[in-house]
Amino acid sequence: MEIKNAKIMSGVGAILEITGQFTLIGIILKLIGIHKISIAAKDKRIFNYMLWPSILLFVIFILIILTGNIFYLSVSKIDMTVLDDWMNYQNNSVFVNEPNFFVNNFSFLHFTNMFLLLLLSIALMIVPIIYQIKSYNLIKDCFKNDNFDKAAKFLKWGLILSIVMVGFILIFIAKIFAIIGYFTLPDEYPENITDEELWKSY
Repeated sequence: MEIKNAKIMSGVGAILEITGQFTLIGIILKLIGIHKISIAAKDKRIFNYMLWPSILLFVIFILIILTGNIFYLSVSKIDMTVLDDWMNYQNNSVFVNEPNFFVNNFSFLHFTNMFLLLLLSIALMIVPIIYQIKSYNLIKDCFKNDNFDKAAKFLKWGLILSIVMVGFILIFIAKIFAIIGYFTLPDEYPENITDEELWKSY
């Protein structure tokens, strides 16, 4: 079964997905392409394992942006209030001699909010990324494409190391390998792979 258009749609969609401005369009194109690929491979799990994670990750992405803006605005209002108080009483020796109190106190508040937001985003990403890894492994098994194996491994370690920020770089690299994988898929599904051989790969 021909999958030339499907692999191009998946690859282009995956590229648009990481651009930020066209993320939603990219997700839609990628899912359409992967759906066709899953039909060709006769394995609905490829699409199902990618469908809900893609939707959930997009929702999480929006929630993180909104939550981040709320944190920033709330803390900024507190900062401005404290700054006004400090300016009004700048002639008071207590405030003049201890200006670092305000800087240290609210810098810590900023850091705490951002750290909590990071932990929340990682927690919400665990299940979607696990299913993305499963989808990549299925594509690898069906098409014998090592790029998806690399994408799955980078995605796994990216999730594990997300707490130290390095993980997000690994997740980005995983997306690059997935893009390469989509474009290097054959134009037709290799139907010479028997069901018995495919079963042995699990």
